[in-house]
Amino acid sequence: MIVSYIRGKEQTIGNDLSRSLSMDEAYLIMYNRNSSENITLFGNKVVCENCNLGKMSVIAPNKNRTIIINTQYAYDLEIRSSESNESILCQFKSYKFHEHGTYVLHLIYNTPLETKCSIEQIGKLSAYAIPAILGVLFVILYTTVVQLWQYIDYRRIWNYFRSTDTQAQILVEDTTQGSLNTNQSAASNTKSRATKRLRSLDTFRGFSLMVMIFVNYGGGGYWFFDHSTWNGLTLADLVFPWFTWMMGVSIVLSQRSLRSKNVRKRSMLVKICRRTLILILLGMSEQPHLMKFRDIRFCGVLQRLATCYFFTAILVLCLDKDYKLNSQDEHQEPSFRVEFNRAVFQYWLQWLLVTLVVIIWVLITFLLQVPDCPTGYIGPGGKHDHGKYSNCTGGAAGYIDRVVLGNSHLYDEPTCKEIYSTKLPYDPEGLLGNLTGILLCYLGVQAGHIFVHSNRVHRICSQWLIWSIICGCFGLGLSFGGHSDSWIPINKNLWSLTFVFTLASLAFVILSVLYVLVDVRQWFTGAPFLWLGMNSIAIYMCHGLFGVSVPVQFDVSDTHAAQLAMHLYGAFFWSLIAGLMYYKKVFIAI
Repeated sequence: MIVSYIRGKEQTIGNDLSRSLSMDEAYLIMYNRNSSENITLFGNKVVCENCNLGKMSVIAPNKNRTIIINTQYAYDLEIRSSESNESILCQFKSYKFHEHGTYVLHLIYNTPLETKCSIEQIGKLSAYAIPAILGVLFVILYTTVVQLWQYIDYRRIWNYFRSTDTQAQILVEDTTQGSLNTNQSAASNTKSRATKRLRSLDTFRGFSLMVMIFVNYGGGGYWFFDHSTWNGLTLADLVFPWFTWMMGVSIVLSQRSLRSKNVRKRSMLVKICRRTLILILLGMSEQPHLMKFRDIRFCGVLQRLATCYFFTAILVLCLDKDYKLNSQDEHQEPSFRVEFNRAVFQYWLQWLLVTLVVIIWVLITFLLQVPDCPTGYIGPGGKHDHGKYSNCTGGAAGYIDRVVLGNSHLYDEPTCKEIYSTKLPYDPEGLLGNLTGILLCYLGVQAGHIFVHSNRVHRICSQWLIWSIICGCFGLGLSFGGHSDSWIPINKNLWSLTFVFTLASLAFVILSVLYVLVDVRQWFTGAPFLWLGMNSIAIYMCHGLFGVSVPVQFDVSDTHAAQLAMHLYGAFFWSLIAGLMYYKKVFIAI
């Protein structure tokens, strides 16, 4: 922590100091008046749950002192007598400092038995939220311009380029591109008849990828564009689970397409194994220490996707029934009960196996005996719970990873490390989270089953929304509405059961909306998100391997506005690359 001393009581001191502040910083000037002893300022960020307050500064009698304080989160503050550090002179609960502000903490003794404290903000604050608002408006404007361009002039422009180049097309089947190959029944021209394709799924995938690229570049340095410290949800926590859910939808569409072509199950199994292996190898190739076995991280984003895909795809391959549209259905619409039975109850064995997987996760998480840790502990360790369980980061999930994989093969910079001062490595894509990941992927399979077994748009959307409500009730119910002090908190690091249900609930709603806008009404073409969704794996790998330097990223000043502009430019750059590939019909998949 940077500390400077200030002599005197000049009123212009805040304006002078503010020039040297970086992002998410403010000055706190403390005045210790009429005191014959030193006093100590203790504080704790409220995001650090059940943590002891730490010493921040000591102020001598009748002196001033200034500290630079982080403004990302609110603080609990206490001023104590330095003689014992036990006597609380005054305190502030959940006090929020604002970026580049200058704050004056006055400590005035009125009587020996009473102390008066106040915090006064002086000087001007930075326009903290303005860059984020402008960034959102830029994305809306960019999307609108792309839509207008597609409707007005794209055919003439791109026909010129197509006439000068040889069209390249790489057509490789991919579970994430299952919606491209799904044409199981002819789409009716009526508004109520459901078209059996899902451009909306590619649009949803592309939107998630654009957000992922943006937050991977840094999200403008905003805390709400970063991952949660431990419990809770931020924008960055949403996109990876959505990929897992969408992969489940694509598994159904892809396998249905292959079955309609009379592809043998043995061939489909080979494809599943090949894709799983490729995803794992791509995930491993992202690591900078690939040649040093002792530093290889075995877990990761693509490895988690590969694991969930493999088990879910095998489940669907072995237990899905061949679905053919009955001739009676072409003339007489089946009842809602019949469609619901086809989409849910005929897959009871799949649901039974997935439920067993969830039960295993619950039993391991809450009953496994972890040395020197309370049974069922799922906290971050470190300073959490007043430091009583400092070596229990992640509870059973962290313990299993450390025993099976070893500390050197785990992620060493978990999101809880800075706030909770944890010492142990913890991998948010660890082994135990694969179990709830399978559940999330299978909830996507359920969305796919609803889509292929329903003939009407309103029934598809109504069933998706019903499942959204069911998942939302489980997610919010078990977490007491998203509270940390609940049965199962919403936690991305653990991929907790409530986290999975909550993200699935949101995914059902988003796909329902996009399905109506993109596939049914065709009010929205899906671009530019559709471009990214059609080449999601290729763009994801390229942005990680080649997108960290010129011409994708440049060094800019340490401000939210500059950082946000640069990180939005990175996402914009890759969307243009994806658009070029889309219109040149270059589809790279696995």
